Amino acid sequence: MPTPLSESGFSYNELPSEKFYDWLDSYFISLSQYYSDCSSLNDNYKKNHGIKKLCAKFVKYIKSKPSITNIKHLKDHHCNLFNYWIYEQLVNECKDKSIKPALVFGNFLLVLSGLEYYQKENTCELDNKVATIPDITDRRKLYEYCVDCKTILDNYKHSKEKCQKYYTYVKKKIELYKKFHKLCSPDYESKCPDLYKICDNCDPSVLLDKLNCVSIGVEGKPQQEDATHTDSLGTRSNSSPSIESVSKFGHAFLGVVVASMSSGFLYKGKNSII
Repeated sequence: MPTPLSESGFSYNELPSEKFYDWLDSYFISLSQYYSDCSSLNDNYKKNHGIKKLCAKFVKYIKSKPSITNIKHLKDHHCNLFNYWIYEQLVNECKDKSIKPALVFGNFLLVLSGLEYYQKENTCELDNKVATIPDITDRRKLYEYCVDCKTILDNYKHSKEKCQKYYTYVKKKIELYKKFHKLCSPDYESKCPDLYKICDNCDPSVLLDKLNCVSIGVEGKPQQEDATHTDSLGTRSNSSPSIESVSKFGHAFLGVVVASMSSGFLYKGKNSII
């Protein structure tokens, strides 16, 4: 679940991605009417209250067409943010259990394929390959930064404290940006379409040059903080499956996806992570 203080060092109500996670926290308080939609879950998963609850959240998010999806800076990105969020919630739920989150996610998609609503009115495409994404936590953090970068540029002049904290936060994204630029090259648009579309104008090195803290009375550039922060999902980077782990169950999961495609659960949408 989201935490009161994100890795950016600000209230989670300040940046678009943080607003989204904060909203999710309150939006999923009431789920009772959606549990019945998850009755077709695998029997082993139905017995796990945490997994069944996540399934209900999964269904509610799509069926209810939440109004936050039309908010500026989130309209084109909420599906991807939710996709990252729900999968990392699954990873946490399955931790220390003999359950593979990738297979549970595939079962969620099968559940959704049986809902008439999905086949007619779905507006959000959830990525069926999310479980096979290497370094998914780092990728999610970079995506969040790119969603937030324009807001950072708009807000940094408001106070000395904001400028200092934003500078520290953006500086930490430089290596992350370089990492995925290398992984996604040379065919960036094809390999990482989500990052290509949103991160093209958000190079953190360029943004740092625009965060002119001196101009608002901040002497010198702030030192990078050493403390380890809990990110806006309340998870840490080691919560995601390793590349090696993904390779072990990737084929099994994709088998579920292929079977599901014949059932027609791959629905229409504008945004896709892969």
